Amino acid sequence: MPNSPTELPGKNYFQTREKLSETISLLNELGSDCGVDPARLSLLQNLMANLEDPFLFVVAGEVNAGKSTLLNALFGEDFCKSDVIPTTERIAFFKHGAESHEFDFSDEIIEVFRPNAFLKDFNIVDTPGTNSIESKHQQITEQFLPMADLVLFVFSVTNPWGATTWDFLDRIHHQWKKKIVFVLQQCDLRTEEEVSAILEHLQTTAHHRFGQHFPTFAISAKQAFLAKTSGLKNEELSETSQIGGLERYISGVVESSEPRLIKLIHAWRASCYVLNDIKEKLGAASEIIRADSELLSELEPASAAQQMRTLKKCEPLFEAFDQSFMAAGLQAEPLLESEFSVMSALIPQRQRSEEIEGLIFATTMKAVRRSIGSGAGAVEEDVQHFWERVGDEMQAAFNLELSVGEEGSPDWTESRSKLEEKVEAATSKALRDLQLKDQLGLLFSRRSKLIWGFIFSAIIASLGGVILMMLDLAPWNAVSFGVAALCLALGAVVGARSVKTTREFYTTTIETHRKKVAEAQRAAFSEGTAAFYHDFVALFEPLRNVCREHREKYEPQLKVITVAEKTLAELEHILAPVEKALNSRK
Repeated sequence: MPNSPTELPGKNYFQTREKLSETISLLNELGSDCGVDPARLSLLQNLMANLEDPFLFVVAGEVNAGKSTLLNALFGEDFCKSDVIPTTERIAFFKHGAESHEFDFSDEIIEVFRPNAFLKDFNIVDTPGTNSIESKHQQITEQFLPMADLVLFVFSVTNPWGATTWDFLDRIHHQWKKKIVFVLQQCDLRTEEEVSAILEHLQTTAHHRFGQHFPTFAISAKQAFLAKTSGLKNEELSETSQIGGLERYISGVVESSEPRLIKLIHAWRASCYVLNDIKEKLGAASEIIRADSELLSELEPASAAQQMRTLKKCEPLFEAFDQSFMAAGLQAEPLLESEFSVMSALIPQRQRSEEIEGLIFATTMKAVRRSIGSGAGAVEEDVQHFWERVGDEMQAAFNLELSVGEEGSPDWTESRSKLEEKVEAATSKALRDLQLKDQLGLLFSRRSKLIWGFIFSAIIASLGGVILMMLDLAPWNAVSFGVAALCLALGAVVGARSVKTTREFYTTTIETHRKKVAEAQRAAFSEGTAAFYHDFVALFEPLRNVCREHREKYEPQLKVITVAEKTLAELEHILAPVEKALNSRK
């Protein structure tokens, strides 16, 4: 045992017991909440209460043999002072108490209560010296021996031959066959050779009187106590005290106590039975939580995957949208061409550009409204099939039938309408961003102004030629007529060029916005489809709430089960071999 006042003899036993005790406490509380048979829980509590019985150590020996010093050294605490007991002729029974006090149990026994933690696990009986015990004291002392887990007979190294101790030991050995240990105390008062000789004498005497050897340890309790309580890691002093062997032996006694090991095994077995009862009681709750984790938690990923499949399925719809826009542009070209006639150039139609844009807008929107209905129908069909598939899985796995609305199936009308409206709105906005009306109107107006400019120039030049001809100013009249002809020719060229520019602008604008309109339509359809599937997932929110409530209620209990299972499995590795060994011994 390490030289520390916090480490008690039998550390492994107490650690095992503590694990089992904590688990039993958890199972008792959880079992009560789950409705486990109270009789079974009561049995478990009783088994645990039996495990809490402290070990009983009885210390005997002559007056001034160093019994109290030995106890203080073993437990590393100065709890057994010489002034605790009013008289050395009384038996001191040390127990744990919240506060230090003494209680006169009888004329012969005083119960001494101390707040020392180790007294929760060890009760100590410090007897008067064997050479001062009266017959009635001896009789009382003998009442403790049948219950003792260990009896320490302390011999002083200065006088190990007291006859009263050997007589008392003879009576104890033959009557109770207790686990007896010889402790030769105060060895620091003798040389090594003297201690060895005394040890040999003790063992020889014991073998002669009882026909057997008892475990015998020669120690200096004073040195051991100083090593533990001086606040220094005095390994040399501890080693010199030679208390380590005695501590290891006591630990072995504690950890090999057959009655207590049997109690541990019984309590462990009972804990396993109660745990199985609790698991059965919480089976339904566990299944609901499993449903949440295995099915509902996969709903969003499954919905997202199905959504991608739906969008891929609707690729032809986007092609139809694109063709509709391009077809609308082609239908508007005759209106554009009509604006290129000479009469239109001279007298432009102010509303022509607006008519062209309006025709493209109306034609495209009409085609989109016609196509989006089939697209939304395809999304609805996929979502409905997905609903039916999930419903079948629910029914098969959890015997839970999905039902929404009066007919038991969702009404997707609102979700479908939202999808159609979103695509129509996005298409409308993208078409208005074309701005054909203003740009075409500007081009038409500029062409008309240029042509009229050349015509006016030609008229003026012609009038000048007539005047010059009347004035007989040749050849200047011919020059004027030539200028007039040139203006008309230039007007025709500029008009032709403006037609070409306008056509190129129209074609480029349609082609450029073709991609923008398509992107807007695709984005709107994707968002609408996502909203459609979001509405689908939202139908499961009430079920999620139920699972969430069950999880909040039962998940802490299931965690307790997990912890208890782990601990009991660890205890099985410890106790199962012990149980096997005890059974083979029987």
